[in-house]
Amino acid sequence: MSGPLRVRWLGRVAYREALDLQRRLCERSTADHLLLLEHDHVFTHGRHGDLERNLRCDPADVGAELIAVDRGGDITYHGPGQLTGYPIVSTDGAKGSLDHVRRVEAVVIDALTSLGIDAGRLDGYPGVWVDPARVDSE
Repeated sequence: MSGPLRVRWLGRVAYREALDLQRRLCERSTADHLLLLEHDHVFTHGRHGDLERNLRCDPADVGAELIAVDRGGDITYHGPGQLTGYPIVSTDGAKGSLDHVRRVEAVVIDALTSLGIDAGRLDGYPGVWVDPARVDSE
C-alpha cells in the first residue's frame, strides 16, 4: 500500500450499488480502500459459474437476486448478518491472483484474532469464517 487504508462501514447496501461504488473508486481514486458492509440476499456468479450444477434453488423463491459478475469463480451467496469486505488496493500487477486473495484473507483473520474473535479458513470454502472449527463440524 502506498498510503493509509481508508476503511468505510457502509451498513446494508444492495449488491449492484456496492459494485458500482467499487468500480468508481477503482477508476477515480488512487487511494487504498476497504469497504465493509452487508448485502440483502443475493447470489452472484462469475464467468465460470456452473448454475445447472451448483445453484440449488431459484433465488427468487428465497427472496434473493441472481447477478452475473465479471470475475472468475462459481456461485457466491451474500446476505444480512454476513460481514463482507471489498478491498480496493494497488496489487502491483497481481490483480485477480489467488495469492493476493489469500493474503487479504490472512490480514482479515489476523485483525479478527487480535480482537479476540476466533477466525480462520475452511477447506473448500473461500473467505474468512468466524469460529471455523464449529462451522466445519456441523
